[in-house]
Amino acid sequence: CSLWRTDRQTDRMNSQLSVFVSSLSLALLLVALSEACTCGPQHPQTKFCTADVVIRGKIVGMEQISMDNQTDGAQWIRYEVKQSKMFKGFERVADVQYIYTPHDGGVCGFELDPSGAAKQTELVVAGMLTEDGRLTVSVCSFIQPWDKLSPGQRRGIMYTYKNHCDCRINPCHSVPCALNSEAECLWTDGLFSRGWDHVQARQYACVHQEGAACGWAPQKPLRADANLRAQQH
Repeated sequence: CSLWRTDRQTDRMNSQLSVFVSSLSLALLLVALSEACTCGPQHPQTKFCTADVVIRGKIVGMEQISMDNQTDGAQWIRYEVKQSKMFKGFERVADVQYIYTPHDGGVCGFELDPSGAAKQTELVVAGMLTEDGRLTVSVCSFIQPWDKLSPGQRRGIMYTYKNHCDCRINPCHSVPCALNSEAECLWTDGLFSRGWDHVQARQYACVHQEGAACGWAPQKPLRADANLRAQQH
């Protein structure tokens, strides 16, 4: 009888442990999913430099698919793209026809309705390539309408950012802030406003200066932007 009771106690303990482990795994999974979509501030230059591919184009279609070799039923959205310009990634891919993103917003999927006015909007998209060459994006990726970018950001994407990717931009969340090396720029937009899309993000790039130092440099409007501004005034 003593042995029988011991076996029952052992089974009960194993059952309780199994429930505990399952609950803990679920809790950790929920935390991971909630944290997965917490996007920290990143300057447009940083997003450009950390991306594998940066293109300009229009989203002309979408469909829900399952990725190859997946057995967990995970769904993805595949956006069809009409590319008009590639700014980065020439050596990795010749042309981008599709962009992939998780269907579930809980794992940072980016959702866009490619119909009506949205279908006519030209976007700048910065994404990462999978091993089989698929361009993927998330809600944290740099995806912006081209005509909503500032003149400085357009110049940065077309000319400046790619030449200064070894200059690092550190966001300053609270004072005091300090740089870790002379090859860094301190990004302080968030200190003076409720968001980060302000002067340094819209008008400046972190570029090489004398020696190994980096510093902020204003980005002059492209000639087309200057001509348009003159016509508007």
